[in-house]
Amino acid sequence: MRLLSSALFWRILVSSLLVVGVLGGGLFRAQQSHQELERQFERLVAHDLKLADDAEVLLRLMADLETGKRGYLLTGDRSFLTPYEQARHDLESVLAHAQATAENGKEDERVAAFGRLVRDWISTVSEPQIRARQTGGSDAIDAERTAAGKTRTDEMRHILAELRSEALEAANARERQAFESADESRRITTGVLIAAIVIAMMTGIWIARDLAGAAAQLEEALAATGRLEPLPHLPERRDELGAVGRSLAKMASLLLDKDSSLRSTLADREKALDELTHANSALASRDAAGRAYAEFVRELKTLDVAALATAGLQGLVHLAAGQLGVIFLLDDADRLVPVHAVAPDGRTLEHATFSAEGLAKTVMERREPVFIEGEELGAPPPEVDLTLSRGRVRWILAQPVAVGTQAAGVVLLAGLAPFERSREELIRDAARQLSVGLHNAWTHDRLREKSVMLTEQGETLIRANKVKTEFLASMSHELRTPLSAILGFTDLLATSPKENLSPRARESLERIKRNGEHLLSLINDVLDLAKAEAGRVDVRLAPVNIGQLARACVAEVDSLRSGKDLRLVAEVPDGIVESMTDAQRVRQILLNLLANAIKFTDQGDVVLTMRATSGEIRISVRDTGVGIPAHALNELFQDFHQLDVGDGRRYAGTGVGLALSRRLARALGGEIEVRSLEKEGSTFTLVLPRVAPTVREETAERPSQKALA
Repeated sequence: MRLLSSALFWRILVSSLLVVGVLGGGLFRAQQSHQELERQFERLVAHDLKLADDAEVLLRLMADLETGKRGYLLTGDRSFLTPYEQARHDLESVLAHAQATAENGKEDERVAAFGRLVRDWISTVSEPQIRARQTGGSDAIDAERTAAGKTRTDEMRHILAELRSEALEAANARERQAFESADESRRITTGVLIAAIVIAMMTGIWIARDLAGAAAQLEEALAATGRLEPLPHLPERRDELGAVGRSLAKMASLLLDKDSSLRSTLADREKALDELTHANSALASRDAAGRAYAEFVRELKTLDVAALATAGLQGLVHLAAGQLGVIFLLDDADRLVPVHAVAPDGRTLEHATFSAEGLAKTVMERREPVFIEGEELGAPPPEVDLTLSRGRVRWILAQPVAVGTQAAGVVLLAGLAPFERSREELIRDAARQLSVGLHNAWTHDRLREKSVMLTEQGETLIRANKVKTEFLASMSHELRTPLSAILGFTDLLATSPKENLSPRARESLERIKRNGEHLLSLINDVLDLAKAEAGRVDVRLAPVNIGQLARACVAEVDSLRSGKDLRLVAEVPDGIVESMTDAQRVRQILLNLLANAIKFTDQGDVVLTMRATSGEIRISVRDTGVGIPAHALNELFQDFHQLDVGDGRRYAGTGVGLALSRRLARALGGEIEVRSLEKEGSTFTLVLPRVAPTVREETAERPSQKALA
């Protein structure tokens, strides 16, 4: 809608439509001339030239007919009849084509007359003569007939000549007319284009002149606006340029008002700029302090006390714009000693304030930072020799090196210039960072010393444990030899027929034998445990029927449940379940587990179950006894550890069985797992691989007695 209301738009549109109308009329007239020219050329080619060509062809065919007939009549050679027959054959098609091309009137009558004449000539003159020549008759060359034929052929040639001549004249006339029409069309088109160009140039000059004048006026107004001067007079226009001029006048008025307002605020801005310059200077100072603080913090990453004290104290003194600094740390005797100091005059540090017994001791005992300045420094305050003059200490900051209640030392800072309150928080924070870093480094040194001490103690314990293991192995051998002799003599006395023993003496011998066998079993367990600790468990692998071995172990411990309301069950598959393992070690483990289950179960069930897969065999011993507390499960397999069930009862045993059983299971490539609930019972599961494990060591020695915990 805004475009339609534009006067400039309608001005350009009307001039463009005028040019388009002139060009459209010229194009329409040129199109008509072109169509007329196409019709003329189409008639020229399709009628006039075609009809002349057909007449030419008919003349040639007539010549072929006449020549062929005459040659045959004169020579009798049948080869002359070939062009004759061909011409006769083509004659009808050419006549039909010429008849279709000829228009009604004279052309059509001449073609029809030629057709009648040529057919009559063929039937009445040519054919009779040819037949007569073929039969050898005397009238083959009849003078009268020949003359009549000559008359007819001349008449036919005359008709065709007139037809061809008139067709060519008509073609020439149409050709001249077509060229005249084309010339006229070219003249009209050229005139139309010239008229359109003239109109377009005139309207363009008119519009451009108007726009150029208005643009020059607007340019002068813009220049005056840029100089903040009053605008020259702008003529009233009702188009877009007039609207631009009016908007420009309003804008110039607003700019003049704004200029006066801006000039009034420029002074205020200059004043604010001065304040901003001072603020930037302060910000740059804080930025420099921040960079120095970042550099200081990077120096605190080390755990070397000497390096941290040197770099950290120098950075802190620089950050605080001070001149003096001392770091005190506790030594091994818990005495405060100076670790590092920074001072232009070393004698200043001899002042009582900077000594270990002065401010440093007080701050470490209180574990609180202290800041002193002015009169609080006392009289006279510490002085520093600056070579050319002497300066007095203006302030001192003391920061304890402590974390929580643990103190490790003190950091002292001092300066000769007044303390900058704007950087107080930054300096205090940096001092705290340094104190924490020093405390960490100091603690790390103490821990490293303790670690070395603990390492030495650990090596001592390892050596002691090795001596203990060797002692147990040696003592087990020393005890087993005389005990075996005692058992042998006891068995000999009990079974000898020569000895007339009383029932009481025989009962005593049986008691000695049982206790000796029990003691030998305990000694064997201790010996095996010592071997396991020394890494010398003897294992001999062979195919073993685990199911048969498990049943035998259950039968062997059946006597242990005498006097108890206890059911002992073996749930083992009937088939053969084999594994490549050591039968004696598996038997030793199962007897330990079964004996423990019976020992800690007064009534209920002890059930041995076995499950086998392609990779492992799981043999579980489940009881309904006292169970094991959760806190005791982690200590269950420790050497010489006995279970405390919490009911005040004491169970027999040395605490060797489970520890030895687990070591034997691992030597076989397996493991012992345990699940238990207090007062509900326990389940110990021996897991064995079905393939041969990697054996640690094989020896010829094997234990001779069963081991019961």
